[in-house]
Amino acid sequence: MVSVATTNNSVSLPPGKENKAADQALIKQNKEAAKQCLLVADRLIKEADFEKARIEVERAQKLDPSHPYISAFLDRIAYFEEQKKKNQPSPPPVVVAPKQETPGLPVAQVAPPPKSPSPPPPVSAPTTVQKSQAAPPPPPSPTPKKPVDTAKILESLKSTITPAQQSQPAHQSSPPSSPPKPEVDSKLDEMRNQIQQLTQALQEEKKAREEIREHQLQGAVNQLRHAMEKAWINGAPKAPEAIACHQLALSLNIPPEVEKSVQREVKIEMYSRAVKEVISKRKLLRSSSSTLEWLRKVYQITVTEYLENESKFLLDLVADQYKGTVILVSEDSKARNELTNRLKASGYAVVLAQTPELALEKVEKINPNVILCEQKFTSDGALSGIKFMHILRTNSKLNFIPCVLFCEKSDLESLKASELRANEAIVKKPVDFDELTAVMNEKLVQFREYISSLV
Repeated sequence: MVSVATTNNSVSLPPGKENKAADQALIKQNKEAAKQCLLVADRLIKEADFEKARIEVERAQKLDPSHPYISAFLDRIAYFEEQKKKNQPSPPPVVVAPKQETPGLPVAQVAPPPKSPSPPPPVSAPTTVQKSQAAPPPPPSPTPKKPVDTAKILESLKSTITPAQQSQPAHQSSPPSSPPKPEVDSKLDEMRNQIQQLTQALQEEKKAREEIREHQLQGAVNQLRHAMEKAWINGAPKAPEAIACHQLALSLNIPPEVEKSVQREVKIEMYSRAVKEVISKRKLLRSSSSTLEWLRKVYQITVTEYLENESKFLLDLVADQYKGTVILVSEDSKARNELTNRLKASGYAVVLAQTPELALEKVEKINPNVILCEQKFTSDGALSGIKFMHILRTNSKLNFIPCVLFCEKSDLESLKASELRANEAIVKKPVDFDELTAVMNEKLVQFREYISSLV
């Protein structure tokens, strides 16, 4: 029969016959008692009573010498005692919940202290215990204690330390752990790239919105301009038309200053068109100012606006009226004066020459756009028109200038039978000005195409 006696939290087997069941019960009781001792020691460590904590740990070691956390508790007590000697505040330890791999096997609650300036944290206990259930350890005896494999325990602790604990200083025996520098640099580069991409995306979105806003405003301005051109085509619009244009600007969300600027541009443009039309229809003498003054009143052009845009008006008139320079070679003063007036009215500048010889001198100086020449001359020694044309052909500087000959009806067939170049033409007399204008326009188109091909 087996009897169990417990004295001072220790369990001893009575002398007698031992059996396997009694051994297992005794081992279990010893382990449970050792666990309680370690829990008491953990509480005493928190209360900074290190002497009593050491006694409890030694008691647990006597009950269960093979317990893997005994060495960890001793190191922990030694660390806090050293901190107390250095007059440094002892940070409260963090309790790590014990884990058990096998039922009935206690695991002490051990955790390193929080981060401090210089000292490393204590070593926490491992969470796994490599213990075989098939071969239980022998009961305690007065024989020498079995040495504890501290290195193995420390190795197992590395796998249980949390990331927060890894950021704290380690024990004196192990260096502090920190993330490798290349990893930190790569993360910083990745964050910079993300910030750059986000900034670029925001800039592109802002630019797109500005373009959309600009396009919308430009479209609205074009619509308002079109409506104002219809209203101002015959002068300043009447009150209903002006109100309609203003309401359109409001509906299109056009700012007042933009509306005013568009109205001013349209007013000046319509006035310029009216002046050109009046001059082209010969309803206005160029030396007269009464008609221009009347147009300024019709279109409400102030003196300031006219003076600001006077150069523009004049350039537009010159550009519309001037078509080129013509050299007219003729002995007939009546025909010469008539053609000169008609050509000037059409926008040509006219240079006169009575003979082909005089015309050659002026051609080299003036570089005209068109040469108009009679076929026959009565002066002694004067060149004929056809010979004058041949002389122009032989000069590489003049052979591309359009040249038109005036001939009698009887000479028309013979002259047309001769080979004429693309820039040459023949018109019968008396000259039909409409026919002459059509021929000149045709040759001027060829002349401009030739000049463009040289650029």
